[in-house]
Amino acid sequence: MKKLIAVILIAACMLCAYGCSKGPKTYNTEALAAALATELEFGETLEQSTADFACSVYGIDPSLCTEIAVYSGSGATADEVAVFNCVDESAAEEVSLAASLRLDYLRDGYSSYGPQEVPKIEAATLFVDGTTVVVCICNNSDKVAGIIESNAE
Repeated sequence: MKKLIAVILIAACMLCAYGCSKGPKTYNTEALAAALATELEFGETLEQSTADFACSVYGIDPSLCTEIAVYSGSGATADEVAVFNCVDESAAEEVSLAASLRLDYLRDGYSSYGPQEVPKIEAATLFVDGTTVVVCICNNSDKVAGIIESNAE
């Protein structure tokens, strides 16, 4: 009987440890993008863009993603929110690299066009968790991580 209780306790501990392990979280792509677009401060009103637009400006193959949600401004500011749910972690790495290149492109372009936007681009959030990639350029980037965390499922 004591052995049975010991086995049950060990199994319970293993289940608890497995349940508490920190692995990639899941996110509702559209809900997360909408939360970022509405809860953060931007220099202009962001409008929802299409997945085709996102793939074009980020230079990514649409087959890398299962869902894409993007909010962007008119171009007068660098303000942007993009959430990509990728097919796997390898695809997420590719999208993350493309996002990094996009941030470099924006920084270079705005350095002469709108230099006041450069610090915001340099403080942009590029977040990757499992198959989710988030890009956020806003006035208060210090709040992005909290919004992402509160939208984890």
